Amino acid sequence: MHTIKKRIIMTFLMAAMLVGGLTGLDGTYYESRSGQQEGQGVQKAAAAGKSTMKVHYIDVGQGSAVLVQSGVHFMLIDGGDSDASSKVVSYLKRQKVKKLDYVVVSHYDSDHLNGVVGALNVFKVKRVIAPAYTADSRVYESYCNIIAQKKIATTRPKVGKKYKLGKARFTILAPNSSGYVDENNYSIALKLVNGKNRFVITGDAETESEYEMVENGQNLSCDVYMAGHHGSANSSSEKLLQAMKPKYTVISCGADNNYGHPAQSAMSRLKAIGTKIFRTDAQGTIVATSNGSRIKWNKSPSKLWSYREYGSSTLIGADGSESQISGDDTSGSDNTASSAPALANGQKYIGNVNSKKFHLPSCNGLPYEKNRVYFDSIDAAHQAGYSPCGLCRPEG
Repeated sequence: MHTIKKRIIMTFLMAAMLVGGLTGLDGTYYESRSGQQEGQGVQKAAAAGKSTMKVHYIDVGQGSAVLVQSGVHFMLIDGGDSDASSKVVSYLKRQKVKKLDYVVVSHYDSDHLNGVVGALNVFKVKRVIAPAYTADSRVYESYCNIIAQKKIATTRPKVGKKYKLGKARFTILAPNSSGYVDENNYSIALKLVNGKNRFVITGDAETESEYEMVENGQNLSCDVYMAGHHGSANSSSEKLLQAMKPKYTVISCGADNNYGHPAQSAMSRLKAIGTKIFRTDAQGTIVATSNGSRIKWNKSPSKLWSYREYGSSTLIGADGSESQISGDDTSGSDNTASSAPALANGQKYIGNVNSKKFHLPSCNGLPYEKNRVYFDSIDAAHQAGYSPCGLCRPEG
């Protein structure tokens, strides 16, 4: 009887996975096309020799770092800021990275470049692809020094140029011109392809560069989009989103960032196209695994569409609605911190083991249960190396 029940349950789970999205027993989120079509798609992908490609959107706080793996071949796209450099190196080592076929420097802002310098110091690198402008910063100087010291081949981006990464490939989408006033528009944008699965990453490119990508006539349609400029108001334009129509969007930003990322306007545009979102600020590192036909995720999509301006007690929804976060002091006009919000009897602060942030129990950005740790006090959270969430502000 026990065996029969087990078979019935497993049959039900498999059927559910084929019909639509499902969170598996291991916490992995699957999204399938449907029934026989999906099975045929997987078989065709295998028959065509397509390998598995993994895209790791590493949680580096307010910054960006993406590791792409196809077979035994690896590519790093940006590396986060200085406070995340060692984390990125450790993460790559855990993924058994010995050599990087490519390192793509989208542009030279510190929250993208610092971790790249760390990786260049530690790993063998076959080729760096970096934009053709210079920056006046110490991290850029360090980057140039390590490139020269290790004699690493460096290539400038050429739109339309295709590269192989194992059995996957990627194509340069931007920048399409030069002489930009805003250096963010020099960002290298690229499209990753593994079988029928497509991923677009645009660095910090803003509206000017996004419009050029669309007008250039390249096929921008994709399954997964990494939100430009951490979800900035000046990126993820309606024109670009309509050209891509991504099923999923990954937003890499810090929970306590003071830029207002992701911006309400960007979140509204993303919601309007029906994309499912993942957020490193609320969920930690996000990993997408492509078999050439189907993509599975290490976590379920986030339901957190709202954002909060830095220093404000108001939570603003994608529809423009406003609400006050419980426990925040809104009586003053200067939004300065007051005493820490009191917890009800039996309640504890909730830490996220991935982001190392701790939250109020009422926070909209709470992690999944398997990623939680509980603290009796703020001091206990600090002693464990956790910092306060910038969304719910548990310290007041």
